[in-house]
Amino acid sequence: MAGAGLAILLDGCSSKPTAVTGGAVPRVRERVIPKEKRGTPGTLRLGLVRSGAPDAPALTDLESLLVHARLVAVDPRSGAVYGDLATEVERPEPTVLRFGLDDRARFHVQGNDQPRPVTSEAVKASFERRAAEGVPLFSQVIERVEAPDKGHVVLHLRAPFALLFELLGAASGAVTSDATYPGLNERVGAGAFVPAALEGAMLRLSANPLLKGDAAPRLAQITVTGAGLERDLDLAFARGDIDVRRHQDEPGVLIGGGRDGRTLVRRPAMRMRGLGLSLVPRKDGRDVRAVPAFQDQRVRRALSLAIDRAVLRGLDNAFPTGPVGPAHATDALPPDELNAHALLQYRPEESAQLLRAAGHEGLAFTVVHPDIPTMLPMVKSVGESLTRAGFAPRMQSMAFAAWQTTLAAGDFEATLVELTNLETPDLGLRLHQSGGLDGRFSLWGYSNPVYDAAVLEALRQFDPAVRAQKSREAQRLLLDDVPAMLPIYVPGEAISIAKGVSGYAADAYDFNTGYLARDWAALA
Repeated sequence: MAGAGLAILLDGCSSKPTAVTGGAVPRVRERVIPKEKRGTPGTLRLGLVRSGAPDAPALTDLESLLVHARLVAVDPRSGAVYGDLATEVERPEPTVLRFGLDDRARFHVQGNDQPRPVTSEAVKASFERRAAEGVPLFSQVIERVEAPDKGHVVLHLRAPFALLFELLGAASGAVTSDATYPGLNERVGAGAFVPAALEGAMLRLSANPLLKGDAAPRLAQITVTGAGLERDLDLAFARGDIDVRRHQDEPGVLIGGGRDGRTLVRRPAMRMRGLGLSLVPRKDGRDVRAVPAFQDQRVRRALSLAIDRAVLRGLDNAFPTGPVGPAHATDALPPDELNAHALLQYRPEESAQLLRAAGHEGLAFTVVHPDIPTMLPMVKSVGESLTRAGFAPRMQSMAFAAWQTTLAAGDFEATLVELTNLETPDLGLRLHQSGGLDGRFSLWGYSNPVYDAAVLEALRQFDPAVRAQKSREAQRLLLDDVPAMLPIYVPGEAISIAKGVSGYAADAYDFNTGYLARDWAALA
């Protein structure tokens, strides 16, 4: 994926705890049971590209989310926190959270063994293993885990951490026992599906027989077939060999269209494209390239108004975006608000007037961009739009590695960027803070203490829904001030779903796989 080398900058799991007092914890909600009548349990066939590396995990993240249970899960569409293994949470101290556990939860049965309960000691041991493995949530955020009794687990945090619940619900937050599955180098979990057999490149998962009644999965089994190339999976979907396919490009979407009755779902990717501006000539103690005129809010506004975002989105099946991308729907500004926002309109005449009023008509600067073929239509369109508005941009392509180094140093006049790995909603906020993502410096040289304070207020909230409200307030402040990294759009991604599949909520992302998979159904 373009821009994947920015993981060191944009990895949500590397987020440091925020040294603030914290907010109220959310209510842990009970599972919502689908109202539709259950049919005969069928099989859902999935596919993915398997790594051939000898050190690759036994289960991919997708498979882990199906096999393992976690304390909680967060719906990115609403910010609601649902109990998986946990039934409740309380916060007796600012950095202490106490989770009550579901006493019905059991690890998957191995052989003729009796079902083993998921006790607090088991959760504690699992989290301590994660810490030893270097998983950041458990090694950097959680200071220690206690099991005061078999029904409660207590997390002591180093400081309040706004993404605690999202990361507890991620694949890396899986609660596992000390046993392993026969023939599979993977610890036993307690999720909705049990690994039954690994047959060559295909993993067969059976519905967890310990889950009864409405709690039982609506599928009898899931098969996950490994492929060597992404295009092989597009073809497999078209042939009818798999039932759900997340396409990597538009040719794949067209190939998938060969399957009769398929449903095509488009959703925002966890990426963002934007125009970054360098405001100051010195960052992190080093001299860098910059355009002092960009410090003038009128110039930044003129640049934003010169970009025809609607046309660009049409080129890429893309979605409107503010500082936080729409994949994080709870935290993101609503689409209607973005579409109506004055800063995000296409107004070339007003752009030219602002530029003249600022005394910078004909402003010349270099716009560097990575040599990624999929970005070229955007590069061409942005360059032409800026020229029409009275700017004099020089569009300069760079090898990706060189561009990455340039971006990381903040050493550019302007740059078209594709930011990837935006897996947590805080990244879009922290990208614009005075200290940047790592607290050292802003890539753009932008600083707004009022905005910084608003971000800190958002990141002190434990409750994802409350954090989202504060996040939107901070984003509105930022847009009013005209940021130095102007969001342009978020690329879209497409998922093909076969006829007869129901309950598959593509817009729920990992929450769909890790929590809603019990509700998936397919024709028997």
